[in-house]
Amino acid sequence: MDFTPFLAQLRAEHALLGHQLAQRSLVFCLGSRLLVSALVRAASRPEAVLGAATTAAEGWSLVVRHRPDLLIVNDGLEQGSGVDLALRVKRHLPRTRVLLVLTMDSSQARLGEVIAAGCDGVLRDGGLGAGSELAALRTICQGGLVIDRSLAAARRRRQDTRPSLTLRERQVMAGVAQGFNNQEIARQLILSADTVKTHVSRVLVKLSARDRTHAAVLALQLGLVEWPPKAEPR
Repeated sequence: MDFTPFLAQLRAEHALLGHQLAQRSLVFCLGSRLLVSALVRAASRPEAVLGAATTAAEGWSLVVRHRPDLLIVNDGLEQGSGVDLALRVKRHLPRTRVLLVLTMDSSQARLGEVIAAGCDGVLRDGGLGAGSELAALRTICQGGLVIDRSLAAARRRRQDTRPSLTLRERQVMAGVAQGFNNQEIARQLILSADTVKTHVSRVLVKLSARDRTHAAVLALQLGLVEWPPKAEPR
């Protein structure tokens, strides 16, 4: 893929991302030593990168030691499983937000397991580019949830049935998935906060969700809400 047409956009996105990550600490665990080196060097605030590794064992040790705000990991590590590392971090250190990049079909088959564990973002390596990964990081840093659209679509095709949400419920869940509270969603949709709360409550029942965050995860997983969200008519 020729990225030349996207260079200006990528530079602008990098500047915005630096602002988003200004107050957050990071650990990278990636299978490519070249990529690890490039990301560490490109960090707008180098001291925010608390550790970088290429194996699952090293990545886990760094996360336990530093308790970073964000772990960025892929499945193609030099040793160990990036998927298992993501699951382990969310199980034992749930406050650390995790962005997992999947490169292999075998890992993509574990999408449901990763989502159920509370992974904050799941992207497909083949879908990266033109700023998509930067948009994902911004959403995650704002408290939102990200699931690659193609992964969600593939999983949706394997679902026999799924609940239906109204247009307004989908709009509300899109706001929840982006990390907005009821008041912020109400302003965007020109509704009252109480009405937004009612929609959230109905979605909780329809999806048998534990809470609003779980509902957003399920809505993304089932393809009821897409990421990045598309503007829909009111």
